[in-house]
Amino acid sequence: MQLLPAESETLVLPYSGKEVFERIRQVTRPMEPYLPLSVQEEGFRFNGVVEADEFRLSRKITRPNSFLPIIIGKVAPTSKGCLVFLSYKMFSSTLLFIGFWSVLTLLISLYFFFYEKLYSYGTIAIAIGIVNYVVALLNFQKQVRISRSLIRHTLED
Repeated sequence: MQLLPAESETLVLPYSGKEVFERIRQVTRPMEPYLPLSVQEEGFRFNGVVEADEFRLSRKITRPNSFLPIIIGKVAPTSKGCLVFLSYKMFSSTLLFIGFWSVLTLLISLYFFFYEKLYSYGTIAIAIGIVNYVVALLNFQKQVRISRSLIRHTLED
């Protein structure tokens, strides 16, 4: 397991990179800042940016989700189709959330262990930090599975 959650995969597809980008463009709504979640357009599965050589997407959602992965894709042509390299990463705001609470609970536990000599409180603080980190990882993994199946369905069907 990695310290910071991220996953990657490679898809081998029987059609050209141009067709991959066309399929992605058909189901991706361009990013618009400050657009409320309640304003949803039908027919789009993703929000993001599709450029000439890569794409950056996130799944379209109807309510806030802190652990939604960003999907970064690059396409490499082959003689009989193309390879699509996908990586799933956490948004930077979620990484800041995890980092902040991990450091805070570590500092609180060090305070209880070394200054107050209250070992049970220090242990509780460490346990809370570990539970927070594990819950974040499990939620990220769940969202990656959902996003992975949606992008595969988009590209392979």
